[in-house]
Amino acid sequence: MVHYSTCEEIKACRAFALERNRQMFDEAQALNRSAFELLDGSEMDGELFDRYLEIRRKANLKFKEAIEHLRVLNTDFPPVSPSTQNAQRLHREAESRV
Repeated sequence: MVHYSTCEEIKACRAFALERNRQMFDEAQALNRSAFELLDGSEMDGELFDRYLEIRRKANLKFKEAIEHLRVLNTDFPPVSPSTQNAQRLHREAESRV
C-alpha cells in the first residue's frame, strides 16, 4: 500500500521539527551565555579560561548540530507552497464528490 502524506501531515511534521530545532538553538545559546558569564564573573586564571573554552566548544558543537538539523529538515520537510496546498485541497474535494 502506498501512503501519500497530506499537506497537513507534512506541515505538522515540519512544525514539530522546527520546534525541536528552536530548542537546539536555545540550548546552544544558553551554553554560549554561560561561557561569557565566566569571563564577567570573576578573576581570570588558566583553569577558568580552560573552562570557558570547553563551554564555548560545546556551544559551537550545539550550533553546528542545530544548523545541520535545519538543513536536513528543509530537505526532508520543505515548506509546502500555497499552490501545492491548493492542488491537494482540490484533489480531496474532487475525490469526495466521487
